[in-house]
Amino acid sequence: MKLENSPSRQTLSDFLAGSLRIGSRSDLDAFMAEAGSAERVRSAPYQDLFLAIKAVGLADSQELLLLATSRQRRGFIDLDCWRKDSFHMASFMEWMAAYMQCGPEEAAAAARAVDPNLLALFLRNNIRIHFLEMDEPFPDLPLILTPDQRFGIEVTGEAEGGTMARLLLDAIFRMDGSLGYDLIDRVRWDNRVSMEEEAYQNKRRRLEEIGFVDYYEALSIYGEGGPTAAPQLQRALQEEDDPHRVSSTLPALLVASLAPGEHLLRALGTIRDSRQAELISQQLAALANRILSIHSVTTGDLEKVKPALEEMRDTLNLGLERLTRGRASLAASALKQQDMLGLFRTGFSLLADLRAEADRVIRRGRLRLQGARRTLLESPQAELLDGLRRHRPLFFERAQDSRRAGYRNFRGLADVESTRRSLNEIEALGQIFWSLMVGPGPEFTPEGLRQVNQDLDELRFGTLFITAVLNQVRGKPFRPDPIGVPQLQDVLRNLGPSGADPRHLADGMRAVARARLDSLGAEMDRLEVLNPFVESWCRAGAEELAPLRGESEIIPQWVTTVLLSLSRET
Repeated sequence: MKLENSPSRQTLSDFLAGSLRIGSRSDLDAFMAEAGSAERVRSAPYQDLFLAIKAVGLADSQELLLLATSRQRRGFIDLDCWRKDSFHMASFMEWMAAYMQCGPEEAAAAARAVDPNLLALFLRNNIRIHFLEMDEPFPDLPLILTPDQRFGIEVTGEAEGGTMARLLLDAIFRMDGSLGYDLIDRVRWDNRVSMEEEAYQNKRRRLEEIGFVDYYEALSIYGEGGPTAAPQLQRALQEEDDPHRVSSTLPALLVASLAPGEHLLRALGTIRDSRQAELISQQLAALANRILSIHSVTTGDLEKVKPALEEMRDTLNLGLERLTRGRASLAASALKQQDMLGLFRTGFSLLADLRAEADRVIRRGRLRLQGARRTLLESPQAELLDGLRRHRPLFFERAQDSRRAGYRNFRGLADVESTRRSLNEIEALGQIFWSLMVGPGPEFTPEGLRQVNQDLDELRFGTLFITAVLNQVRGKPFRPDPIGVPQLQDVLRNLGPSGADPRHLADGMRAVARARLDSLGAEMDRLEVLNPFVESWCRAGAEELAPLRGESEIIPQWVTTVLLSLSRET
């Protein structure tokens, strides 16, 4: 959570001065030695204090746990003890155990801060309540008696759950009897489902205040939207904001991930007005919380928080670069005219445009056969399209660098432009490919592929192309009509000297392909797009087929570069 001490980082350190920046036990020791540290903890947004505790570890964060206010303690449970709409008992027990280690008074204070429905849900798993009638003998059970001896509490939970229930009830009845009796009534009479639902709704309303909203509502950040008008920003600057509602740590984590030269780093470094800096920090935190909601990431899962913040960083950079057209001198002005949500949407609109273009390219280039789920493309074009067609489009690195094979976020307009060029090439590939075929081109269907060696979704352009080349050698039209196994042996003998050297076979197929390309002389300028693919397809086909020359038996299902018929009548 630390920021480096370069000049630009120092400016941003001032910009995000509210962050606790506690990422380890040594950081905590140094922080607690500073004057005013206790007040800084109590005034910190509970999300920031929660992240600090998670970074240090519950077992080593006793100083922070003791200083936390009731609102902060309740916030810890809200942030960490739910998995979507289900109460996560194990996480709840970890927090309560940490407070029990601080003593019965702190355990009771933590219990008072927590939604009583959650305490009752925990106790129902671990105790049974006995109502003790007057003038009747006590049941022969080990019971914890309430101070008025009206109720006997039998601990039924095993191991840690039972021990914690016993210690927690002891602390509550010693420090806050009214809470204890309230919990007894809830355990006895309230329905488990209704208690969990009420607790969930209470938690949801509290988290909405800091930007955590329902998944579908959070998705609205990806909606198309242009810049937010400056007057809206100015009105917000004039409002009094509750400092407990926003996080400064999440923006600090975001800023710490910025690299020198990035548009957002330069723009934030120009902010000098403390009120505007505070508002921007709040906007960044609210936006980050929405992204965490979409990713279903709990704030305490720091390993998953990082990629969510990286998505936010890269999209904001993309939006700012688009608004300024890459001119650093305009970054500060653009930031003053645009709030963070609008800036994020501006960046994401570029990616949404690429996604829509990818869908159009599939249709215009006839990249998918009727009834198929997958396209006819091979790597890396197939992966590039797959990355673009996700809800949050990703950049496939191999399309730019053959040494890489993973997906990452789009990091700037250069990635966007590179991808647009690739899409144009992919569309041209599909259009030119089908123009080479004699006739309208086949429309393969699952029914038509019952007697061939490949399923509909296994077919690729390369297989169709090599099949058409071999048909041309047979004196047939240049079409990917399935070939019989005997005919395959005949055509392989006609494609050059015998032997298993794939180079001779590749030369033969390449010559046939070039002749077909030359026959379309009016379109030769467009055919250049196809050249690298033809080279790759011929080489792959030759490497598989050359060893099959002269073989007495060929198993069609093992052949992938030619469409073979399984019918003996072919």
